[in-house]
Order: sequence, then C-alpha cells, then structure tokens
Amino acid sequence: MAFIQTGGKPLIGSLLSTAVGLWLRSQVDKIDHLHLNIEGSNRALLSGDIPGVSVAAENAIYQGLHLTQVQLQGSNIRFNLGQILKGQPLHLLDAFFVTGNLHLNQSDLNQSLQAPMLVQALNEFVLSLLIALTQTPSPSSYDSQRKENDSWVQSVQRIQDPQITLETDHLILNSQLLFDSGELLSFQLKTGLEIANFRELMLVQPQVQIYDINTELHLDNYIIDLGSDIKIQNLILSHELLEIQATLKVNP
Repeated sequence: MAFIQTGGKPLIGSLLSTAVGLWLRSQVDKIDHLHLNIEGSNRALLSGDIPGVSVAAENAIYQGLHLTQVQLQGSNIRFNLGQILKGQPLHLLDAFFVTGNLHLNQSDLNQSLQAPMLVQALNEFVLSLLIALTQTPSPSSYDSQRKENDSWVQSVQRIQDPQITLETDHLILNSQLLFDSGELLSFQLKTGLEIANFRELMLVQPQVQIYDINTELHLDNYIIDLGSDIKIQNLILSHELLEIQATLKVNP
C-alpha cells in the first residue's frame, strides 16, 4: 500500500511522485504502507531538484535488514529529470543527507542479524571486543596468567546463532564462539549502549561470559566508530525496542 503526495502542481508532480515511489521500491526487498510526500514548486522540480521529501514506511526490508518503522526527511535532491521524461528510471545525481527516525523491535532486529552486511560486522565487532577485553588489566589474580590463558582468543573464527535481547538501557547478545578446532562455546555479552559522539556508539561497562570455560571479562567502556557518513542524534533502548534518530549520507 502506498500513499503519495506532492506539493507541486500536477504538471510534473504526479510523474515525479511515481518515479520516486518506483525508485524507493527498487531499493528494498519489501515495504508496507509507504507514505511519500514531495515538496516543491513545478519550477524547482523542472530544474531537476527536489527541495524536500518525506518518507514513512512500515515493515521494510533493505538488504536483509528488517525495519519495523521508518520516517525519513531529505532535501535538495538532484535527479535525472530529462531521462525520467523519456520514461527511464529515476537516478540520483549527487549525494544528499536524510534525517530520520528508525524503530527496530526485537524480532526484526534478530532477523536482521542474518543479513550479510551484519554477519560480517558482528563477527568483526565480537572478535575485536574479545581482544580488547583480554588486553585490559584488571586487579585480579587472573592477570598473572593472562598471556597463557588468553591465547584462546586467537583461535576464535566467528560467532554463530546470535540472538539479541533488548531491555531498558541495556542489551544482551547470546551466541556461540566457533574455534579453529570446530569446538563451540556459549558466549554472552551484556552491555549498556549510549552515544559517545555523533559518529560513535559506546558500550557501557560491557561484560562477557564464556560459560564452557568459566571465563568472565569486564571493560569500562568500548567505542564503536560508525564512520563519517552517519550522525546519531538520539538512541533509546527499551524493552524489546531500539529507537534511533540519525542523519545519514545517501550516495548516488
């Protein structure tokens, strides 16, 4: 289901609305209840520029990511008007920024963990976190045997069967660690999650337990750099729900 509006007159607005709607649907595997609003006069739109656009959707799937609710706003979007008038698909000419609100419920988030882009990212994150945890001094007798006992970290290949539980102010990741030998060990990460700055998230006092070898590791904080194409304004963790407000760069 789609609902499309345009602030311009029918001359170009309806044609452009259709083109943008088709382009949005071509970017996702699934999308429900799409609401698209294009702002701008015919003069602006005929110059190949969309002054403003807002998008709201439910139950969208983008590259394997399951998005419960999405609300986006973009501006100054340049597109290939001449080709659209000849019946060709819409293409972006320049990068632009969108600001939006994203809601992920726990079920959709766990389905998203199977997406190829998240599988690799989650593996790299867990392995780097384990290295950081085992290299951080702690005031315990465990430190005296650190070099000998922590060699197991280098034998971890990847994680398997990850599942995330969302609670107010913290999350829990349960998984299994696959070792070079083929052995699987149960793994749990419990951590708070906050914004460190616009492009970085901070795990607050992450705790890792590896039950089969009775190992527990702690760290004060751990920073995740998301890159320069994203700016996070707000993040809320509540029971079975993650809410994010962010600005994201969209490249042609």
